[in-house]
Amino acid sequence: MRQTVSFESLSSFSRDGRLLRIMSATQNTDTAIVKRITTILFVTKSLHSTAIVGLLTVTPIIAVNLTGNDMAVGLPATLVLIGRAMAAYPVGWLMDRLGRRLGLNVGFLVAIFGMSLGAIAVVNGLLWLFLSGSFFLGMSRSAVEQMRFIAAEVQPVGRRAQAIGLIAFSSTIGSLAGSLLMDTSPTLTVLLEVPILAVPFIMAIGLMFVGITLNQLFLRPDPLLISRQMEANNKQTDAEKIGRARSMTQIFGQYPVILAASVMAISWLGMTVVMQVTPLFMNYEGYDVPIIARAVMIHSLGMFAFSSGTGWLTSRIGRLPVVAIGIVLLIVSGISGYFADTLITLYIAVFLLGLGWNFCYIAGSAMLSDQLRPEERGRAQGVSEAFIGVTAAIGSVTSGLVYANYGYTGSNLIVIGLSVLLFVILAFLGRPSMQTSGAVS
Repeated sequence: MRQTVSFESLSSFSRDGRLLRIMSATQNTDTAIVKRITTILFVTKSLHSTAIVGLLTVTPIIAVNLTGNDMAVGLPATLVLIGRAMAAYPVGWLMDRLGRRLGLNVGFLVAIFGMSLGAIAVVNGLLWLFLSGSFFLGMSRSAVEQMRFIAAEVQPVGRRAQAIGLIAFSSTIGSLAGSLLMDTSPTLTVLLEVPILAVPFIMAIGLMFVGITLNQLFLRPDPLLISRQMEANNKQTDAEKIGRARSMTQIFGQYPVILAASVMAISWLGMTVVMQVTPLFMNYEGYDVPIIARAVMIHSLGMFAFSSGTGWLTSRIGRLPVVAIGIVLLIVSGISGYFADTLITLYIAVFLLGLGWNFCYIAGSAMLSDQLRPEERGRAQGVSEAFIGVTAAIGSVTSGLVYANYGYTGSNLIVIGLSVLLFVILAFLGRPSMQTSGAVS
């Protein structure tokens, strides 16, 4: 099927007769198409998560090896966050202009480039090349993080949160698969005759090629076209507003949008401040590497394993109540971490930290998606991702400083304080009188 990629107006739909025929007469798209698109997004996001798990395992070690300084342990993660923040808006603009499929493929190609730089840097011991690769990996993340919004936009409002939860859950699959793939590293080292720390980069490149192939073959029709057709078929939408994108100032001047972005960014900031130093804290407390790895795994389960349930709950009881539950969980995690004098208490703290973030992130993502029109989603979501990237980078940079001066208890006090701030923001911006009528169904 040849698909004309022109998004200046809704006339693109009339040029693609097959696309119009697969749309239902009401405002719902064909179930099989939506299911295929959601499945491809789930699979490719799982592939990306699998690749990232392997890289996260070795990049801190590589940074310390190449610099000879333990303080460089967080440098790759910080550059990833900076790259993500800087590329978020341009990637969003590209997706609004040329479609979601092309935008995702560009993101995967940038990931392949960054991973290639990383592999070459490890083989040749080049720090500057390794750090450059980390930056490009961050740029690619700005595209990949849009997947949850892409899955949501082809769904009616009542199922958007569940779609976002499903895509977030794919990271659980990726975490498990990534751990299994890492077991093959010694064998591949001998087979490929490369250093063992370069193997995860090579495996990641292969996974990205699979992902970009699946996107190109099966992410059709482009989700942006489907979203626009749904908008056109929505009888409640003002016909004059269809196809007219608002400025970012107009969009981010809405209280619900400010609330959604604040919930996602602040919850991520709190989580970063604690989890960047948790392995170091456990190491100083005398725990060995397997126990530390188990804590990270438990935290990851809290972040992603219950995402589908969180999405269902968000659709069932609403966005704001789920955010409120997430904030409570973050506060409880901070209290548990503050008084963590046993391993089980620490496990509970990091699990609740991940779960609280999960509630805030999924409900906040759904809240933001509700407020946007198809032709402005990519850029607006890009601005939101940039905001998240900047706040997470701040958390990454300052986590060591907080820990050095105030210890692990100080890191958890930061989480408690940020959670209380979120409650204040929710109480103010979440009031019915503050909720504008700008939501787009």
